[in-house]
Order: sequence, then C-alpha cells, then structure tokens
Amino acid sequence: MKTDLRIIKSKNAIENAFINLVEIKGFQSITIKEIAEKAMVNRNTIYLNYGTKEEILESIVKTSFFNHFGNLTTETFRKIGLNKKKIEDLFKKLFIVIDENIELYRILFTDSSSSGYLRTELTKLRKALENWIKPTPTNKIRASFLMNGIIGVVSNYITLAVGTAEDNVKILTDLTLSNLRHMSYTKKIWN
Repeated sequence: MKTDLRIIKSKNAIENAFINLVEIKGFQSITIKEIAEKAMVNRNTIYLNYGTKEEILESIVKTSFFNHFGNLTTETFRKIGLNKKKIEDLFKKLFIVIDENIELYRILFTDSSSSGYLRTELTKLRKALENWIKPTPTNKIRASFLMNGIIGVVSNYITLAVGTAEDNVKILTDLTLSNLRHMSYTKKIWN
C-alpha cells in the first residue's frame, strides 16, 4: 500500500514546524494550534496523524535516530565484539545521524520536558549492552559507565560543540574498546 504524497508532505511540514517551535519556545510552551499554523495545515491533520505534541516528538525521535539504531540488540553487540573497525563504524554512523538532525538532538538534550523520550530509548540500548555480558554487578557497573560516558560525550558534542565528529568518533572508539577489553580480560564475560 502506497502512502499518499500529501500525507508525507503534511507530516514533514508538521515535524519541521514542531522542531522549529520547540527550539524557539521550548516543548512545554508550544501548542497544537501553533504547530498547525507554522506547518500551514489544519489542526485536524495533526490530530489525524499524531494526536498530541508528545506523539509528534516520539515520531521524530524514532524516525531520525532509532530507525538507525533501534536494531542494536545483544546479537549486534556480539557481532561487533572487540573489532575496532566495527566499533568505529558504529560511532561514525551515530555522528552522521546526529549531524543530519543536530537541532533536534540539541532540543532533546537541553529541553528537560522532552529529554525523557531520548533517555527511554537510550535505556533500551544500555540493556542490550548489558545482555551481551554476564550479569555480574561489576559488569553492570562497567556497562552503565560505558553507556553514560558515551551519552555524556555525545551530549557535549551536541550542546557545547566539543570537538569535531571525527575527534569524538576516535576518542569514543578508543575508550569503548579499552573498556570492553578490560572487561573481557578481567573476567570471562562474553556469552
């Protein structure tokens, strides 16, 4: 079944208007009416496609980031293993996606009323990583440290413009590989 081109154009207009308004006014301050006016669509069009501004945000997050990374499962982590090139490729892909949608991620990391959506999805990735290792308390702490470190570096890149994408990819690759190697040599953690 083909999607009507008008529906695609309307959704794109709504999502772009939403991002623009959140950047200007903040998530809590915008209304469906303002989004409709900015997108030049009827409010009913928004309700038909999304329902609420929370659903617009959720759709944007899933489309822009989690369509690329939502499939990171325990099996994906097993395939990547301790391969530096594969880890580096994963981080390169991450920064390409971020750079394509930098305004969205700046909003998600700085607007406290919308950051919960991103944290929920990032928690799923942390759990996939934790499922990759044996569930000892030490390994859970290491996995949490690793994921929180990655999130911190990404957050600083987005909100404070710390380093280039290439710098961040290199550093994250090295730190991740070092951490994973340490975990693999201190205990037999790989399933």
